Amino acid sequence: MRFNSDDTAHIAIAYEAASWTSEYAFPLMLMQVMLGAFDRTMGTGKNHASRLCQEVAENELANSLSTFNTCYKDTGLFGVYVVCPDVKVDDCMWTVMNNLVRLVHTPSDEEVERAKLNLKASMLMGLDGHSNVAEDIGRQLLTYGRRMTPAEIFSRIDAVTTSDIKATAAKFINDQDHALAAVGGIHELGDYNWFRRHSYWLRY
Repeated sequence: MRFNSDDTAHIAIAYEAASWTSEYAFPLMLMQVMLGAFDRTMGTGKNHASRLCQEVAENELANSLSTFNTCYKDTGLFGVYVVCPDVKVDDCMWTVMNNLVRLVHTPSDEEVERAKLNLKASMLMGLDGHSNVAEDIGRQLLTYGRRMTPAEIFSRIDAVTTSDIKATAAKFINDQDHALAAVGGIHELGDYNWFRRHSYWLRY
């Protein structure tokens, strides 16, 4: 779906992912953290932990970028949403796709361990306050049929390996169909086949 309106492009690309109870749920959560989020008003800039966000900051490719991982009962959506100048669309989307596919081949152990720490910290911060705890309990009861303690969740996070990240990325991103929505200055945006071709690397 495409609409032209101004010189700023808003682009979201997503892949079909996994449900809450899937064996791939926690690797997908870590992949989301590894790709990260960026806003040019943030102080991190080029020092961002995410390689994708570093490249976006160093080359001034986008105003903001966020990775999303939405789980449902029997499926999910995993992808990236970017807001960028119209003249940066081609370079920005090339960088996004390259970093998505990189998770299939060359995620590092250091990246995975850092993502584990960040994911644990964000989960604990999400439990700050009675209303947040009550919401977490209700969501887990609807999702899992019981409440998992933070210790159990952390053990599941720690059990994810770099190989699991590669396998999950290979299943949901590598050479897979996608959904894309874009609005604004998108005259540089590639067509469906462009994104399809950039969903894998040719390795010899």
